[in-house]
Amino acid sequence: MSGDVTSLSTQIAGWLRENAPLTFEKLNPPADEPALAELASALNTELPADLSELLRNFDGSDARDVTGVILLPPGYQVMGSSEIASDTRQRASIWGDAWQPTWIAFGNDLCGGCLVLDTGPQPPYGRIFQFDEIDGPFGFAWGSLTDLLTEMLALVEGRAVRLAHRIPYDYPRAPDPLKPVVQNGELEWEVG
Repeated sequence: MSGDVTSLSTQIAGWLRENAPLTFEKLNPPADEPALAELASALNTELPADLSELLRNFDGSDARDVTGVILLPPGYQVMGSSEIASDTRQRASIWGDAWQPTWIAFGNDLCGGCLVLDTGPQPPYGRIFQFDEIDGPFGFAWGSLTDLLTEMLALVEGRAVRLAHRIPYDYPRAPDPLKPVVQNGELEWEVG
């Protein structure tokens, strides 16, 4: 749904401004249309509407100094449009057939792992999942970018919502709870 990502991003930015100002200050200005067109060209695909919308709200976060850059649960920096293209291409070259050409890496845990948006033409189109440099897909997954941002907003506001699930889908137990923690103006995430 168009506008959902903008509404959620605006609410999350407002919460960050009030509660985690160091993380808020790390948000980059919005991506412009030429940057989004360059990203789509570099990935040789049409960008999913929700990813474009997120980048139009803020083009990732400034990671020159890693303090405060972690935004997305359970501990990922949102990459900017230029980083998304280079990181996705690099992962594809390293992982070969294990990296699907429909996957876009858009979040970085700064330790080799990433959040991936699956743009495949059939379900689970739009799914978000964690990808580890050693084990591949693992851990938490969300049905969409909107689900991820909805859960994030609920968690930082202290509301209960459980949209995340485990990979593989038949994992025998529910995901460990995520908890936002703010220290010295910086948002961090605890699992468990």
